[in-house]
Amino acid sequence: MKITKEFVVALIFSVLGSTALAGEKLYLQSETIDPLKNSDQKLFSEIPNQKNFIIQFEKAITEANKAEIQKNHFQIVAYVPDDALIVRAQWNGKGKTLKSISGARSVMPFQARWKMSTSLPAANIFNASQRVSLLVKTFEPVDLALITRDKVRVLSSSENYHYVEMFLGDIPELAQNDDVQWIENKPEVVSYVMDLKVQSENKMNDYENVTGYETGTKVMKFDEAWGRGLNGRGQTVAMADTGLDKGVVGSLHQDFSTVKRGFHYGLFAKDWSDPMGHGTHVAGSVMSQGAASGGLFKGGAFNAEMVPQGMWSPMLKNLSVPAKLSDMLTPAYQSGARIHTNSWGSPMDPGKYAGMSVQVDQFMWDHPDMLIIFAAGNSGVDNDKDGRIDPGSVGFPGTAKNVLTVGASENYLLEGGIQRPLGDLAGGKPWSVEPLKSDLLSNNENGIAAFSSRGPTLDGRTKPDVVAPGTNIVSNCSQVIGASPLWGPYNEDYCYSGGTSMSTPLTAGAAAVIRQFLIEDRGFAAPSAALVKAVMMNGADDLYPGQYGEVGKSLGQELLNKGPNNDQGFGRVDVNQSTTMQRYFLTIDDVNGVGTGSSIQHKINVPTGSTVKVTLIYTDAPGTENASRALVNNLDLKVTAGGQVLQSNSSVNNSEQILLNQVSGEVLVEVLGANVPMGKNGKQPFALVVSQ
Repeated sequence: MKITKEFVVALIFSVLGSTALAGEKLYLQSETIDPLKNSDQKLFSEIPNQKNFIIQFEKAITEANKAEIQKNHFQIVAYVPDDALIVRAQWNGKGKTLKSISGARSVMPFQARWKMSTSLPAANIFNASQRVSLLVKTFEPVDLALITRDKVRVLSSSENYHYVEMFLGDIPELAQNDDVQWIENKPEVVSYVMDLKVQSENKMNDYENVTGYETGTKVMKFDEAWGRGLNGRGQTVAMADTGLDKGVVGSLHQDFSTVKRGFHYGLFAKDWSDPMGHGTHVAGSVMSQGAASGGLFKGGAFNAEMVPQGMWSPMLKNLSVPAKLSDMLTPAYQSGARIHTNSWGSPMDPGKYAGMSVQVDQFMWDHPDMLIIFAAGNSGVDNDKDGRIDPGSVGFPGTAKNVLTVGASENYLLEGGIQRPLGDLAGGKPWSVEPLKSDLLSNNENGIAAFSSRGPTLDGRTKPDVVAPGTNIVSNCSQVIGASPLWGPYNEDYCYSGGTSMSTPLTAGAAAVIRQFLIEDRGFAAPSAALVKAVMMNGADDLYPGQYGEVGKSLGQELLNKGPNNDQGFGRVDVNQSTTMQRYFLTIDDVNGVGTGSSIQHKINVPTGSTVKVTLIYTDAPGTENASRALVNNLDLKVTAGGQVLQSNSSVNNSEQILLNQVSGEVLVEVLGANVPMGKNGKQPFALVVSQ
């Protein structure tokens, strides 16, 4: 039996988080404070005539605490660690009544400085009149221009989310408004195709020398699953991107015959066509039928249906993302999609749990059977010149807890595409030191793409969750005149590309195949997103030590520790392993869940000398932008086998894994409710997978 690296890390987190139930600190984005030692802690007679407060409890928050708050005519807005709630009174003058709430440690007026992102530029006499674009979140739907006396120019609004323009110097006054919950920079989003400043030197190719590796599916072992009839049948995947091909059903490329409808969201866009080329390549990796190539270049879930959602704005020449993401996610869900793939994001605040992150976590909490997938980003660089990629570059919304965040590993393609050393690409600066400098993009399938964004998030969570091939990937080209061939044409139907934009749709195809497996082979009528994630992450291939071998940190060893880690997450997606029935001892989708202080146990018996991998995944309640820590409900994992007890107690991640070697006989697996302040009826649902 072996205690894995992640177990040791989990124990460290356990020690660091051991005072969580004491409720001594408030972990806000702007500051960490002890309310009882802070000057903002007011006598109740001095509480101003406002609506919004933070109430902190002496112990873990209970359902009775929340019921008492609501009985006193307060709305519970969000959880703030440790053991605190942002609450909003139904009318002014109610603050004093919070004094009577049982178990309250402190009550504080919700301060304006807690509403402003730390990434906002500081105003001074020189820049106060500078106009800035912002995302403003209000507690309730309001007319923001009206309540600010037109100091804010509203660009677009949807319920309580608003894109606005205003003078930088007026932001503090906006934060004083009782209707405003949060202010951050308007996200600048980009497609995550990696711009290497060069294109493939291959102009045209036929199909005589195809190796099977061109699309990336062979590295992920799709072939074996396809041989068992697992090809995405019965699944619908939505894609939000630059669009799909010509954007008209009946005029699409022959590889997309299963597309029945689409949506468009781009500013001033008239349809969901793809004049850029990115979305078509992405869609092909998910579910292209490969008709033009005689089935050679098909997507991972080639029998799935797709709902394309075009976000390309012909006016902005960029993606145009709704202020409220559910305006885009809801139509996809209503169209039957239970997997939603997104090869875009914002690199502007690496690692931050931003407004978009909160929104996608909220949507998945409300729709637990919808798996939303995001690319990690392409910000991987070696700025410190040590021959290893620097940490902490993952973009949002890939920083969300509940989404499946995908990094890029290398494809295995020795001819075609871009075949130059990294030191010759992107100006030579990002990867100018060996072993990175001489490395090629797709010469080792056990390598991580140098450009792939790494974790952790700012609050210490492991990201990405998994990796998949994202270099020199062949997929469909858009037929729209003038559309980019991305990394270069393969022929008139297909082109090369690379980036976490490419690894993400391949992972979405894998998710569709895994979901089909869970329905058809494992008997789950409506598997949760957490279960699909758990099966995928449990079956992933650990790429340790990476493509340069165990050469040590000083010589640029790519992966210093076995997964999960912040380079590869839980590993490279392995579709065959994830969909092999004989691997599984236990597959649980517990929709009821576990509450604070309780546990759920499962016993299994394993053959002599077994390797046992236990993976716990749960879709957590959404955090809040106002807090510096994203995790809300905290579940732990405990395994007892052969007289030994192993426990994974991460206080930051909603994913836990324990690996045991040489196990025999009875194994007891327990899911523990360490702290569940915002559960569903007091409990946190979860997925649990035990395999060999």
